[in-house]
This record gives sequence, structure tokens and C-alpha cells, in this order.
Amino acid sequence: MARILIVDDEEDVRIALKQVLERAGYEVTVAATGNEGLDVMKREGADLVITDVIMPGVDGIATAKQIREKYRDTRIIVISGGGRTAPDPYEPDAISTRSYLASASKAGADQTLTKPFDRDELLRVVRDLLDES
Repeated sequence: MARILIVDDEEDVRIALKQVLERAGYEVTVAATGNEGLDVMKREGADLVITDVIMPGVDGIATAKQIREKYRDTRIIVISGGGRTAPDPYEPDAISTRSYLASASKAGADQTLTKPFDRDELLRVVRDLLDES
């Protein structure tokens, strides 16, 4: 049974993802921060990590990068719903979801998903990354 770590600062997201993945037969651990997620990786490891991008402290980009550097075989999915998803007039401080997820890919994410995504899409991506398709 594959072990999955979910790192997200939003409790409702952690709970929902955990329920979906456990029902699909995975062993799931959750963490509320990037640092907590890195600690879980050190203690328990995981076959796959799902991390949000926008979190206080160590964000999902830094979390993905550190996991990729230390745990090369662990698959990583970075999720984000923050920022803007459609083109808007230029605003100096506006960051788009597309930019976050592009940064995540450069940091070592195997796959990115934009919130909201549905259960079937999540499970398809998880199974693909774990070579269970």
C-alpha cells in the first residue's frame, strides 16, 4: 500500500484529500505546514507528497524543492488555488496560479493541479505517478 503525505494549511482540504485517498486504499498522513511535512518525511517517509503552494512559513515550492533534493524517488504533486487564474490588467504584486505552478514544476514537482479539482482527476494523477494505472 502506497504512503501519501498531504501538506496543506487548510484543515478542510487536508480532511477532504485524506478521505478520498484513504477510501482509494492509500495510507495517508497529513501535515499543516511545510516544516511539519518535512519532519514527517524525515520520520516516516512517503511514496507521494501532495503539497499546497501558498502556506505560511515554508511554502509549497520550498517544500517540494527540499523533498526532491532529499528523497529523489518520492513523487510530488503541487496544488494551488491561490492567485489569479485568468489574465488581468497588470498589477505589480499580482501572482497567478499558473506562475505558482510553473515555479513548482521547476522546483521538482512531478505534477501540478489547480484547485478546485475533482476526485477522479486527483486519483488519476496519483495512480499515474505511482505507476498503478
